[in-house]
Amino acid sequence: MKGTEKEYWQMVWDKFREGDREAFRTIYNEFIDVLFAYGSKLTSNNFLLEDAIQDVFINIYSYGKKLQHPEYLEYYLFKTLKHNIVRKLKESRRFDYGEENEFLFNLKFPVEDSNLDEQQLEKQISLLKQEIKNLDSRKRELLFLKFNSGLTYTEIGLLLDLKPDTVKKQVQRILAYFRKRFQNNFFELFFLCYKA
Repeated sequence: MKGTEKEYWQMVWDKFREGDREAFRTIYNEFIDVLFAYGSKLTSNNFLLEDAIQDVFINIYSYGKKLQHPEYLEYYLFKTLKHNIVRKLKESRRFDYGEENEFLFNLKFPVEDSNLDEQQLEKQISLLKQEIKNLDSRKRELLFLKFNSGLTYTEIGLLLDLKPDTVKKQVQRILAYFRKRFQNNFFELFFLCYKA
């Protein structure tokens, strides 16, 4: 996140903590969609997800003045949402987070226009989907955060309990593998398919 953007959200957060309802609305409107996109990769249960997101905003609204000043608001919201989802899944007894410490991280691939021939595109997308599905869930989550959020390597590392250098190296290794596998069409395919 750029310094000016970081400063902007710190200012909005300060206004919200002082009781400015419009500042809260600004936070909600800015982050609701990206939180839903991220959360939908962590669980396919939309009722649970909507409840977890609602809890994020109810809690910050209720405890705003008592909350710490997050250095990066987006990171704080992602972390809080992930915590809420894990807690709700544990409560529903359908998920044991302790053993694997991994989510069933899902990616969706919309079909969009491309310069590639339609049959060629479908075949390549299908192959890329399979390659991404073959990654472990931690790597899928890492790619989502890298390409679908404004989080830095440091923030992603904090969220996934990894060192920033490890995050960067893992992203580079995954992309290098995909580049080798798909050669000239890789970037077009990857960015075409990777949109949430």
